[in-house]
Amino acid sequence: MITVSLIGGLGNQMFQYAAGKALAMRHGVPLALDISGFRNYALRPFLLDRLAVPEAVALARAEPAQKAEANFERAKWKARIDRLLGKAGLPRLAAPNEYREPHFHYDPAFEALGPQMALFGYFQSERYFSSIAEGLRDWFALREPLGTAATAALNRIGASRLPVSIHVRRGDYLKPGTHEVHGILGETFYREALGRLESIAGDEAELFIFSDDSEAAEQVLSFVPKSRLVHVRGDAERPWEDMALMARCRHHVIANSSFSWWGAWLNRSPDKIVVAPRSWFSPSELSRKNTRDIYPEPWILV
Repeated sequence: MITVSLIGGLGNQMFQYAAGKALAMRHGVPLALDISGFRNYALRPFLLDRLAVPEAVALARAEPAQKAEANFERAKWKARIDRLLGKAGLPRLAAPNEYREPHFHYDPAFEALGPQMALFGYFQSERYFSSIAEGLRDWFALREPLGTAATAALNRIGASRLPVSIHVRRGDYLKPGTHEVHGILGETFYREALGRLESIAGDEAELFIFSDDSEAAEQVLSFVPKSRLVHVRGDAERPWEDMALMARCRHHVIANSSFSWWGAWLNRSPDKIVVAPRSWFSPSELSRKNTRDIYPEPWILV
């Protein structure tokens, strides 16, 4: 059995699940979800059960066969100890049948992992799960019908000749600590990103704006005529709906966010255009992380 520890928002949970599912399917063994990390995690709830993820659905129904060992806290403490050992020039702790992601970019050693493994990490690269891409798009479909507001937005997207999703992320990215890691994308990025997209797709697109801060979105997109903007007023308690709506757009300008990464990735169209920020993190964080593997090959970086 493969066990994967989940933490973070919906986008992060999807990355973690995808990597664990790909490894489990490679070996033909079950996948178990460890959600013990959410016991003391106030930022985001467990949300995979809002999607058609079979293991998450089973977990929500409390099927005993799907219960996973609570290894999140253990792995977190081992990671802290490893950092101290590294500073002292000592080797990392070694634990049989446990894999802790060593860095942000793709790790080829993941492919050699065995069928009895506990996984801990974020796994933010399509390379971990490209072998099961189409299955994932099915499992990441919504379990329940859209709410009234989301249905109205979906109808508007469906009626648009050329709908493009634009994600403007603020919210927790403005908080001290988080801001220093992720940074904030401003008008310069969105102006250049939209310019690149329109140079390929034309300038008649209708822009569907997804944001946790409508005022900030208005400011960074002030160079666009308001007649071209459609603000999608999603339910903050139902973020999976916004992601599904993003995926129904024709093209995408995403933020430095796993949420809109998945909104674009879930679009099944082979002709979609996705424009992403080259600076996935703040400059100081980029000096410590290699982000090359987070971008699927056809995506355009600005």
